[in-house]
Order: sequence, then structure tokens, then C-alpha cells
Amino acid sequence: DQVFFGATVTYIDDEDVERTVTILGVDEADNARQQISWVSPVARTLLKARVGDEVVLHTPSGTRTLEILSVTYPEVQ
Repeated sequence: DQVFFGATVTYIDDEDVERTVTILGVDEADNARQQISWVSPVARTLLKARVGDEVVLHTPSGTRTLEILSVTYPEVQ
């Protein structure tokens, strides 16, 4: 239930927009597939958060509050 590298995280922002992203390495991330780099501002804000936490994302246009709805990890095969 905690966000680390490799997590798929669903969150909702303060404008009620729900998003799901997967946190990957810099070379693996593909925004078109909702994959973000672990060094991106959104990922750095989400890292170590838990389901139910509200975190604050600082952007050039101000701050946004993100609520963590779910955290999943892919099955290791």
C-alpha cells in the first residue's frame, strides 16, 4: 500500500480528475502509456505515500493536492 519504484498508482487531484500512472526508470517511461519517470515531479511527490494519503504537488502554476486511491505492483513471473 506504499508507493515505490515500479508501482502503478491511481490518484485524484483537487479538480476531481482521476489518473493512473506507473513509476518507471528514465529510459522506460512513456507518457503516452501513462508511465512516468521516477525523477518526475509527480513521481517524486507520490513516492513513499500510502493509500489514503494526500500529498502536495508543487507546479509552476501553483500547488495541487493529490489523494492516493490505490497502489499496485505487477506480479513477478
